[in-house]
Formats: sequence, C-alpha cells, structure tokens
Amino acid sequence: MVETWRGIYPITSFVLEALARKRDASIDGRLSAEEQTLLTAAEFWGAAAHGTLQQHLRPDVRVQLEAARRAFAAIGAVRVVSLLRVAGEELGDGPLHQSETAVIDQLDDRLARTDDNIEDLIARYAGVIERSAESAAAQ
Repeated sequence: MVETWRGIYPITSFVLEALARKRDASIDGRLSAEEQTLLTAAEFWGAAAHGTLQQHLRPDVRVQLEAARRAFAAIGAVRVVSLLRVAGEELGDGPLHQSETAVIDQLDDRLARTDDNIEDLIARYAGVIERSAESAAAQ
C-alpha cells in the first residue's frame, strides 16, 4: 500500500485555531451558523488528517458523521459527502452493517484518497464568511 501524507495545511490549522479561540472567548460560546459549519469541517478534516478520526467521532458516531456530512455539503466537498453517506449506511441495520471501528477505519482510508481539495474548499468558505461579515459591518 502506498503511504499517504497525513496532516493539514496551514489554512486549515489557522481556521481551526481562530474559530476555536472565538468560540472559547465568547461569553455564550456561540459561533454563527456558517462559522460552526466551517469549524465542524475543519475539526473533522484535521482528525482525519492526523489519524484521530476514531476518537473524534466517538461517542456518537452517527451524529458526528451527519454533522460532518452537512458541513462538507455546505463547503462543496461532494466526494466527501458521498463517503460520509456510505459510512452512515454501513453503520445502519441493513445488509451493509459493520462495526463502528471497521466503518471509521474504511472511511479514514477513503478520505485519504479523496479527489476533493478540502484545504482549498475550507479556505474558500472561510473567505465567503469573512466577506459576508465585512459586508454586514459596512452597512
């Protein structure tokens, strides 16, 4: 098997740190819906890139997969959305049912080979949020 690079690019790390700081510094811990979407995608992608997806998705794997699916749909990562949908189906009670550990391991392998440029999509979505905030502030 070919060894794949694991890690995240600086933009994803920056987004993770900035949004986590904003969430933690806020009195009520709230982020806008768009910021929460971005944070969900960046945290998931960071976990996948660092080989900690098992820990990230637990204890409620199905809920976490669905939140990630919605976040990646919002940023335009159509292939990742498909992989997350398949993982959810594999966790289901149907004929594809597999253990959580097996599903997450397979998902991790599939994510390492996705054609979606997640780093670029995260950067673009962050830019959209920033422009939207600047526009709202200017009004």
